[in-house]
Amino acid sequence: LSSSNVLGYVEGSDKKDEWLIVTSHYDHEGIKNGQIYYGADDDGSGTVGVLEMAEAFAKAKAEGKGPRRNVLFMTVSGEEKGLWGSEYYSEHPTVPMDKVTADLNIDMIGRTDTERTSGDTLNYVYVVGDDKLSSELKPISEAANNKHTKLVLDYKFNDPKDPNRIYYRSDHYNFARKGVPIIFYYDGMLKADYHQPTDTPDKINYPLLAKRAQLVFHTAWEMANRDAQLKRDIPLQ
Repeated sequence: LSSSNVLGYVEGSDKKDEWLIVTSHYDHEGIKNGQIYYGADDDGSGTVGVLEMAEAFAKAKAEGKGPRRNVLFMTVSGEEKGLWGSEYYSEHPTVPMDKVTADLNIDMIGRTDTERTSGDTLNYVYVVGDDKLSSELKPISEAANNKHTKLVLDYKFNDPKDPNRIYYRSDHYNFARKGVPIIFYYDGMLKADYHQPTDTPDKINYPLLAKRAQLVFHTAWEMANRDAQLKRDIPLQ
């Protein structure tokens, strides 16, 4: 099989030798037995989020208020086949991995977790990996959320005993294994329409999708503009 990653970046100002990367995957299951697998949440929601953030950063730059670091927006392919696109990029990067302050990865932010029975089920997002690689990830993430979006940040999938091993199952992991600090944003929709032809656009919670994408944006904005690149002070697990 042959496929492509799609890359575009907004150039930074005074820190052009450093990068922030925002990722999602644009492939899904395709057509099986004549049925279209739409992949509206997995991961149409993530690719939409990346495009909206790219537009916002580009608009800010056009108005003279752009980021200090370069921000690379990348949608990768082959995630459903085994993280192929991000693996390829991690082995053939277009920017120095030691100059990447973080990767913010979005894989499913448009639905709700049907298994989540406690707490607010319409104002949350699962945040994964913010307790790994850099001690600065969680404080930045939580400060952005407290100031701007006020979502419930659920850390369920940070549990080392997570039977689903979510931390290892999306494209951020190919950055993490190279030492790049990551945060993975996820809605937890593992049952319901996961990998089914019924994952359709009419089931997306668009206001919630937007709010989650705004959290990623504000987190990205802080990371792209802070004085120092994120510390890498926690060993890879």
